[in-house]
Amino acid sequence: MNLKNKKFIFIVNPKSGKLSKKKKIKLISDCFPSKPDIVFPKDSQETSILSAEAFKKDQVVVACGGDGTVNLVANQAINHNGIMTILPLGRGNDFAKFIGINSFNQFKRMLINSTILKCEYLDLNFKNTKKICLTSAGVGLLSEAAYRASKTPIFQGILLYLIAALTSFINLKAHSYIVNFDKMKNLNEKLAILVAASTPFAGGGMHIAPDALKYENKVNLLYAKKVSRIQAIGLLSKVMSGNHLEHPKVNNLHVNNCLIETNDKNFWAPLVYGDGEHLGNLPVDIKKGQKRLKVLVVNNENTN
Repeated sequence: MNLKNKKFIFIVNPKSGKLSKKKKIKLISDCFPSKPDIVFPKDSQETSILSAEAFKKDQVVVACGGDGTVNLVANQAINHNGIMTILPLGRGNDFAKFIGINSFNQFKRMLINSTILKCEYLDLNFKNTKKICLTSAGVGLLSEAAYRASKTPIFQGILLYLIAALTSFINLKAHSYIVNFDKMKNLNEKLAILVAASTPFAGGGMHIAPDALKYENKVNLLYAKKVSRIQAIGLLSKVMSGNHLEHPKVNNLHVNNCLIETNDKNFWAPLVYGDGEHLGNLPVDIKKGQKRLKVLVVNNENTN
């Protein structure tokens, strides 16, 4: 794709990652001979507003941050049929890993030789709000680990989520969930983890859903029944490499939609986390989004 006539705007989360604001500006400026358009929104609402305005002007929005920032920009890209890309500056960067822009050098390669990837994503309908998720939305252990990761300022990537997961094992509990998929009541029992996935990676690069792309327009639904701490550690080690689907406690399905509810009064049970953020509380109805998200990626077919 020829980007010469496209105007870029960099929407930068000032709190993402470890780089200072000054270093982020220098990193972005090194990509362009002329002074780039860089903005630092003060909060998520301003991120959404600036993204929407840019897409209305047919600008390419570069989401500079982690999965949470990417999620906000992507939501507006879908609403306005815009084109976005990613400069990964967060601690997880799972969607960036999926599209093949997991470093600054990969981002520069994309600027030289790019193509548009049309991505699927999850539509999440809560009681009072709607959200999207580009990676995996989950409850149970996934949510607890994501919550703990958000409170841990030092580490990043897989190490961050590994430590958060192991910390969650200290008080490991299964919660009661009612899951209806494809409009049938299919599941009502205690689960350690329940995940709806659109792409393979979550948790800083863990292969949570290696089968996520197997069927177009289908949600990859994975769940594990109650496990002991020893079993949980063994399962986590398999998740690191994506070899957990054959584990006897793991169920791996592809469905058109799923409705997840809980009657459990535990603090953790209703929390739904995805793209590194708290998306809402159960109940939630999940399906694939009808539109596609247009993302600039490296055009590997024409790369020597």
